[in-house]
Amino acid sequence: MKRLLICCIFGNTATTLAKKMQIVADARRYQIQISGTGAQGFESIAPAFDFFLVAPHIQYKLDELKKFIKDGQPIEIIQSYPYASIDAEKILDVAIDHMEELTD
Repeated sequence: MKRLLICCIFGNTATTLAKKMQIVADARRYQIQISGTGAQGFESIAPAFDFFLVAPHIQYKLDELKKFIKDGQPIEIIQSYPYASIDAEKILDVAIDHMEELTD
């Protein structure tokens, strides 16, 4: 099972989005565990994850967040509109497109 972590500034929106995305992923029978965190907690939990999505409003922290993940691990910025509307299906589709092995 692959693990996907969503990061936003405080973690509230990321956690809400992760829960909605998990429902969609489960319905599609993807073998993915999706969680959310705030930027402050990213460093401590990132090593347990395979793929990362970052909220658009903290994309300026991307280089800082990359320091806490292994080389080659995918990390992507979520597009603004799907993030603002908490469009779990659209964001999950983008994640899958960027990392097909999430469904392996």
